[in-house]
Amino acid sequence: MELFKNMQNGIFGGNMGIGNTIKKIRLNRNMTQKQIAEGIIGQGTYSRIERDQLQVDVELFAKLIQKLNISSNEFFYVHNNYSATEQQIIMQEFRELTIISPDLLKIKINRLEKFLNKTPLTNLNKIYIAYQILVHYINGGDKKNIHLQAKALWEEFQRLDNWYIDDLILLNSLLFLLPLEIAEEITTTALKRIRYYNGYEKDLTYLEIFFQIDLSVIYIEHQEYEEALSKLNCIEIKYKQKMSYQTLAGLFFNKSICYLFLNEQYDEEFSKIKLLLEIYGDSSLLNMLQHNFEELRLQVEQVNL
Repeated sequence: MELFKNMQNGIFGGNMGIGNTIKKIRLNRNMTQKQIAEGIIGQGTYSRIERDQLQVDVELFAKLIQKLNISSNEFFYVHNNYSATEQQIIMQEFRELTIISPDLLKIKINRLEKFLNKTPLTNLNKIYIAYQILVHYINGGDKKNIHLQAKALWEEFQRLDNWYIDDLILLNSLLFLLPLEIAEEITTTALKRIRYYNGYEKDLTYLEIFFQIDLSVIYIEHQEYEEALSKLNCIEIKYKQKMSYQTLAGLFFNKSICYLFLNEQYDEEFSKIKLLLEIYGDSSLLNMLQHNFEELRLQVEQVNL
């Protein structure tokens, strides 16, 4: 209840001026106050909302923006002068975190700490914990302790009835820090939860792909190459048309690794990487993958001598 009050006062309070934004959108839709208010509230009450004289609760706000045919995300983007809020920016940065470095994590943690000092009641607290775990990992902290921290965060999610998009993104970012059996459990559950979002305004297929590819990488780390290869083949068949070229190149790379360790031919998979990245002109990614694969190939040769 306290969290709801905080959200109500912080987001839906009259001092935020959301009534003026509702008015601007209504006028741009060529709709009257009567058309918006009809079946929801009286026109006089609605008029007070547009003048920011009446606080709007969550339920009423949802009904009004539905009449305006606009999502809450787009509404607040418009309301914030066509820019993301601080919370949205922080979450977006976490979603797009691909390269993990101590300096980059420090910058992101500092920004998040400042935000949490101003707004302590927020779902970003779990993101802060995730960042701390990643810092310990990248700095070579005790692996057992890192696994315990990641597992403790997972246990919190197990107590929740539902996972939302940000929760799924967070769990995906920590998947490689958890034991294989837990990673499998999370992936299975996540795929079921993602299906709840069929028909949602944003296609979440990318999350299905990430969970399954990341799980295949964990299989590779556990030297379960046949299992990893089987999953990668299934992913390629089902999602190839939906994948970015970088993700698809990564899939071919992981398949090449499996074939390498299974002492099977990998040239065909690696030729796909070269062709794909040459088409997109991404020589830096191609050079990095070639370098990494050559190092692995030499390691395998040394073991087999």
